[in-house]
Amino acid sequence: MSTMLDSQHAPAPGETLPEFYDGHVVVLINYLRRHHVAALREFSKRVGKLTILLSIPMEPDRSWEAQWQDLDVAVQKSWMFTANWRHSSGFKEDNFIHVPVDTLKRLRELRPDVVMSYEMGMRTLLSVVYRRMRRGVPLVMVGNMSQHIEQERGPLRRVFRKLVCKGVDYLTYNGPSCRSYLQSLGVSDERLFHLPYCIDWDTVYSGPRAKKNGDDPVKLLFCGMISERKGILQFTNALKRWSAANRDSSVEFMVAGSGPLQEQVAELGGENLKINFLGDCDTGQLGSAYGESDICVFPTLADEWGLVPVEAMASGLPVLGSKYAQSVETCCLEGHNGWQFDPLDEQDMVAAIGRALCTSADDLAKMGQNARQSVAHVTPQTSADKMLEVVRTVASKSSP
Repeated sequence: MSTMLDSQHAPAPGETLPEFYDGHVVVLINYLRRHHVAALREFSKRVGKLTILLSIPMEPDRSWEAQWQDLDVAVQKSWMFTANWRHSSGFKEDNFIHVPVDTLKRLRELRPDVVMSYEMGMRTLLSVVYRRMRRGVPLVMVGNMSQHIEQERGPLRRVFRKLVCKGVDYLTYNGPSCRSYLQSLGVSDERLFHLPYCIDWDTVYSGPRAKKNGDDPVKLLFCGMISERKGILQFTNALKRWSAANRDSSVEFMVAGSGPLQEQVAELGGENLKINFLGDCDTGQLGSAYGESDICVFPTLADEWGLVPVEAMASGLPVLGSKYAQSVETCCLEGHNGWQFDPLDEQDMVAAIGRALCTSADDLAKMGQNARQSVAHVTPQTSADKMLEVVRTVASKSSP
């Protein structure tokens, strides 16, 4: 293999270069979000060459434009289908299915040393076909999923995914629920690697938190789509119920985002419950919102991970979150840096709201400090190091 360490990867004066894999890695993914870009830019410093193949520049339900910065990105020829996803939790949502039809052609032209394909759909199946053609090129499936979501995908999809699992060499998981799901498909521990999400630290509020006065309203912050899946309507109803029973309290519910349920949420405000819509926020505005808030709420009915709780924790906010987000399940410890609840159980939600809103200002400050410490390791550098570990391991184990 030729040496690919060029000026792009040369260390600056006084900088220590990270460990390195001298090879060409191709990553296939549907589209890039900010945290993907942050992690992949760091990963590009650790490999000889990194090429990213996208199915689409940006999915139609996203409110931000694609930004790839200095990454080597190509958009594939791809078909997109829209399916209506209905979940037993009570929500329905559009689900975009991508078929990047030129995958084999692209991979033959690029001649990668390692292929990493996200999720268990057609892009990974086509990568499996390429893997059969090029026996010496290991294929890694990058898994971002949870049992709560995947258990309702249906028997045909489960059979399809078992076939995909057999065709790839190794698989990664982003959290404990994802790992359990892959194991349920027959994947052995020897083929599994932990590859956690990172967050975009440009969104994080890193400044000091203001000392609260006793008469100040407690400021709750929700970030995300104002949609059925995010559970915001159920949460706001529970918050209104708690506020009505605690009229001496004063709560401001800040909502960063937009979506079809905004009017319904707005109608639930009351005398001691102010609802403040911030609209769609850029990274700087989100950081400011994290800085102004006291508690972040994340009432999702189904999220395979959930970046907002981790961003909030890194900003010094305790999190009041749904047990159906792996980030809450993994990072949020009851009474230490947050509170967990079942968004399908209104009584449980009201009780969790009460625990959070009855926490003293001093204890909230301590929980915020705990939150920051608990996710301090969640960085793009750490994710890139994990990706490098996966690539180096699978490359050393592969054989023609």
